[in-house]
Amino acid sequence: MKKIISTTFVFLGLLFANLVSAQEISKQQMIAFQSDNVDTFKAAFPKDNYNKCFAIKESSYSLLSLSVKHDKKNILEYLLNNEADLNKECGNQTPLMVAARYGKLDFAKLLLKKGANKNTKNEKGETAKEFAVQYNHPEMTSILK
Repeated sequence: MKKIISTTFVFLGLLFANLVSAQEISKQQMIAFQSDNVDTFKAAFPKDNYNKCFAIKESSYSLLSLSVKHDKKNILEYLLNNEADLNKECGNQTPLMVAARYGKLDFAKLLLKKGANKNTKNEKGETAKEFAVQYNHPEMTSILK
């Protein structure tokens, strides 16, 4: 019982620390991001923000992960060509894990082609493949073998 309680406190502490370290995204930045227009995006996000974690509701995401989650291919490609960290973990997920979770096969293929590490494990020891299995994306699971 003590192990369960200890594990729960450690997990909650890590989750809280991750959210505290995440930067808030402004409404104007979110509108720029949602446009999927690279020029608008560049005006709203300085280059030193490309590898930061941004708080969105109860989690945090890198801009690369947000691009995957919200199907923003233009911004994703721009970030990939401008030194965004392919394996940046925010909210206990890398961009590849986000692609696996949401079944974004084309995004996953692009991330892998650019060098994303499919063997990266999050704080729980999960890989992108495990996200694909958990969220029932068999085609994704096959490319992550």
